[in-house]
Amino acid sequence: MEMPSITLYVRAECELCDEARGALRDVLAGSPLLPSVREVDIERDPRLHKRLVAEIPALEYRGELLAHATSRLRIQRFLGRLEKDG
Repeated sequence: MEMPSITLYVRAECELCDEARGALRDVLAGSPLLPSVREVDIERDPRLHKRLVAEIPALEYRGELLAHATSRLRIQRFLGRLEKDG
C-alpha cells in the first residue's frame, strides 16, 4: 500500500513557514511514518492563494488540512489522528 504524501503549503519569505518546515522535519524524524513531503508555494496559483493565504503554513494529509501548522505537537497529533483513522 502506498503511503499518502504530505503537502506543505507555504509562501516565500515566510518565517512561520520556516518554523513549519522545521517542526514537520522533527516530527517525521521521530515517527515510523515515511511519507513524501511536497512543498507548494501558494503564490504560484491564484486559486490556492485565495483559499489558503490566511491559513499558511498549512499541511494537507489524507484530504485533511491543518492550518497554522507551526507546532510540533499539533502536527504530531494531526498526523497521528489521521493514521489511526486511516
